[in-house]
Amino acid sequence: MLAGRSLRVSFRTFGCKLNQAETEALADGFSAAGAVVVGPGELADLVVFNTCTVTSKAEQKARREMRLALRRNPEAVAIVTGCYAELEPEAVAAVAPRCVVVPGSRKGSVVGMASGLVAARLEGLDPLDELRRLAALAAGREADPFAFAPGDALFHSRPQLKVQDGCDNRCAYCRVCLARGHSVSLEPDEALRRALALESRGAPEIVLTGVNLSQYRSGGLDFPGLLEALVAGTEKIAFRLSSYEPDRADERFMAAFSPPRVRPHLHLSVQSGSDRVLAAMGRRYRRDAVLRAAEAARAARGDPFIGADIILGFPGEGDDDFADTVDLLERLEPAWVHAFTFSPRPGTRAFDMRPKVPERVAVERAAAVQAVAERGKAAFAARRAGRVVDAVIESPAESGEPALATSAEYLKLAIRGAPTGFVGACSCRVDPEPPTEGLRDGLDLTASFIA
Repeated sequence: MLAGRSLRVSFRTFGCKLNQAETEALADGFSAAGAVVVGPGELADLVVFNTCTVTSKAEQKARREMRLALRRNPEAVAIVTGCYAELEPEAVAAVAPRCVVVPGSRKGSVVGMASGLVAARLEGLDPLDELRRLAALAAGREADPFAFAPGDALFHSRPQLKVQDGCDNRCAYCRVCLARGHSVSLEPDEALRRALALESRGAPEIVLTGVNLSQYRSGGLDFPGLLEALVAGTEKIAFRLSSYEPDRADERFMAAFSPPRVRPHLHLSVQSGSDRVLAAMGRRYRRDAVLRAAEAARAARGDPFIGADIILGFPGEGDDDFADTVDLLERLEPAWVHAFTFSPRPGTRAFDMRPKVPERVAVERAAAVQAVAERGKAAFAARRAGRVVDAVIESPAESGEPALATSAEYLKLAIRGAPTGFVGACSCRVDPEPPTEGLRDGLDLTASFIA
């Protein structure tokens, strides 16, 4: 390797918003150490994979992309971290000879490796030897799940702040609790310090993330208490929640969810509309709790974006159970549903549960729920027609193209008339008629820039 050129690093994230937040912090740490952060398809000396273990497909995708990235960059080295790397380090290490596994529980230590790897590259050395040395040192130190201080948000205009990790639930299908361990929380004073730092840099919005935000407990505060403290301790920055448990969306939570600087967006971890399936899953609530949470959110915020996760094809899910799920969604009237098929995960109770639902049936059910999601999104978007909404521009207007933004209600907008190069908070007027064609994939509405 030639000396004198800075380390080029690319990042690939699989899975949840928490993984996305952690990758963003890792990228900022490498940038601060002098590395050049490049896109996934560009030439890189180091590729960092932040893996997921929620489904077998997520693991397969990670392995496939690791092989592809290292074929494109044969002299590159790879750091593989995340939940898959935590639970199956040998399988991950076997994918390629020039990869080093950093278990997900020690993911924060990757930031501390940045300066050493940058120095090795500048000296023309193969970073693999230095990476192995640094990984061995990190393995002997105590892990800090909150080493990910939010930085300059290289990937997003809406930075994410991790305030919680792990989960004390042991749902029958979930492997994440095995990978991330019991619930731990960031101290409220430190959470506020990090939020203020982001506000001082001009960030318009913070996405609060965790494995299970409803289990936040620190400094005498639960999550509603933390949210209230963050709003009270800042001046203008907005806060968005990644997801929340339906049974914890109670009166106390709704009081914290109500202020204007908390985005009217509530994603509920629902999983099923059948009480029998919820019990088999080990969930701690039933369908009525989901409906009560949505009703309370609408009472608090008018017409907020309400999303839901749904697993289709859980062992023993019959036609009546699926009908209960569809009925729940029709009553819930969600603005979006993240529907996915059950994946048996080693080490979980559901792995050996019977009877199995044929994959074909699970896929058909997921497609039916996806259709409900599409109708719900269209109806929710149509109700915004002609309104003035707040938004955050994430991709600026260029060469006559509209700016791309996320509204306060979590709709994706194409905004005309925005100043060239402008990113950040704005107001815009949604067009009176939602477009029926010609809108780019992933966008919901068109709008005109106001200020």
